[in-house]
Amino acid sequence: MKRGLHAWALTAIGTGIACAAATCDSRAGQENAAWAKSGPHSWLASVEHTQFVETQRKWCHIFETTGIDRVSKGIDFGSTLFTGDGIHPSVGGIVPGSGFAGGLVYNLERALSSAPLRFSGSAEARGSYNGFWTAGAKLDIWGSANSAQDQHIHATLDVEHYSLPQMAYYGEGNASSLKNQSLFGLVQTTAGGHIAIPVPGGFGVTGGLAGLWNTTSGVSGGPEPSIDRTFNASQTPALDTPTTYIVWGGGIDWIYPVSPRMNGLSSTLTTAYKWFHDTSGSPYSFSRLDAIFINRYHPASKTDLGTISVSARLADTATSGGNQMPFYLQPTLGGTDINNVDALRSYRDYRYRAPSLLVFQTEYTHTIWGPIAALAFYDTGRVAEQRSDIGFSQFHHSLGAGFIVQVGGAPVFKFYYAWGGGEGSHTTYTLNTNNFTFSAPAGVF
Repeated sequence: MKRGLHAWALTAIGTGIACAAATCDSRAGQENAAWAKSGPHSWLASVEHTQFVETQRKWCHIFETTGIDRVSKGIDFGSTLFTGDGIHPSVGGIVPGSGFAGGLVYNLERALSSAPLRFSGSAEARGSYNGFWTAGAKLDIWGSANSAQDQHIHATLDVEHYSLPQMAYYGEGNASSLKNQSLFGLVQTTAGGHIAIPVPGGFGVTGGLAGLWNTTSGVSGGPEPSIDRTFNASQTPALDTPTTYIVWGGGIDWIYPVSPRMNGLSSTLTTAYKWFHDTSGSPYSFSRLDAIFINRYHPASKTDLGTISVSARLADTATSGGNQMPFYLQPTLGGTDINNVDALRSYRDYRYRAPSLLVFQTEYTHTIWGPIAALAFYDTGRVAEQRSDIGFSQFHHSLGAGFIVQVGGAPVFKFYYAWGGGEGSHTTYTLNTNNFTFSAPAGVF
């Protein structure tokens, strides 16, 4: 008898939840029907209407469910609130050290009926409580004609502006000292575009052209000394010199297999060679090679065994004729860099800085539940002031563990604790809900 009552109760609850969900969906259907009858409406007005109705519907679903399903519906609501076409709140940091930032992003996506092209545009502005802010716009254009390998030409146009009032600097080189920590301000603007053209075999050819404007400053009243009180121009290239660049270059990318797969081995190689020609603020012209190779392995199994990834990254800078690379354009290792890339995570953000670097990383991720995955990692690497110093000696090391929260396949929250390397430990958490990713300062294209 008890079993019968229990089964009846579960059936009644399930039926009630289904009916309630149907009520949410029927309300949304009624609003959409009324909207259609009141038309015709412009494309943009329809985008705003769809976003409003879908946000309401997903919010309604949260309160018409119970238990673990309510958490799942909450994740669905978050994805609708922060992503997709229309205007959305944008929450997350700007660069490491910027603190919590918030703003708005406006997204639009549309395919042409008259030509095999798809467009996706975004405009965003974010500011933090401690004075950091950024704003920009981006337009992606994809080909959409039939393709044997489902790969298409992809072009991007973007403009971005950053105001970063307090950035950490420890000096150049692989042996820089924590005792020399100081602060500088950076204002940077980039504008340009790039294109990626797929070719057979999983290869792609890329090219780009951009303008880059940089201005630095000292920092008064900060928690650390201003950069000009600790370093001089002979130690820190372009310390007192604003610079303007024309940047052009290209590269070759490779992916295997061409068609994405969940299990097995997959590899990617990304390379780019760029020339930075100064049009003001000379002598600071240089060229730079960036190469990143990533191997991922997800075993095929009835139970999820997680994913192992191994990556190698090289940045190699060349100068001639007395030119130098400005310190604020140099790549960094330690914590998270200015492009929000983690490396040597037990060290402070921007800890080591120089024109060239070499870093290796191993990561293991395993889904715990739904969007939450456990993370473990090992990093090792070094920076080099001279090209001849790039090698496999004097490497710094980090170990760590944490977890990641993903929405729509993209990480929106990351937390980890890292140790090793001789400078203590480093705890980091990052939040970023916006689905428009800036190329970040010095990323250019």
